[in-house]
Amino acid sequence: MATRKISAPVFSFATKREVADRLSGATTIKAIHFDQEARSIKAFCADGFTRECKVDRLSNIEAGRALWTMLSEATNNETSIQFVVAGGFSADKWFYNAKPVTAAPKGMPF
Repeated sequence: MATRKISAPVFSFATKREVADRLSGATTIKAIHFDQEARSIKAFCADGFTRECKVDRLSNIEAGRALWTMLSEATNNETSIQFVVAGGFSADKWFYNAKPVTAAPKGMPF
């Protein structure tokens, strides 16, 4: 199965909490859904957590669309990813970005 390289979109998230971003543990996405009423992307993950991104808090609509595309590709390819959350919030509940987890090349211990 051929896989395309997934690159994480670069954008910001509006929060008043000035705390460093946090990362979730590596997981795969089982399904994603856009909740029209809440205006949020919901990611149902293999680790049992459902994470949410409030798209109206992103820097712009293009960032939300890029994030949706990247998450769709990660879901379809079963790519292991880490979710990024701003403001020191829980990475098991919220996110504003995600990045693919790169595994060490075969035979490399690090």
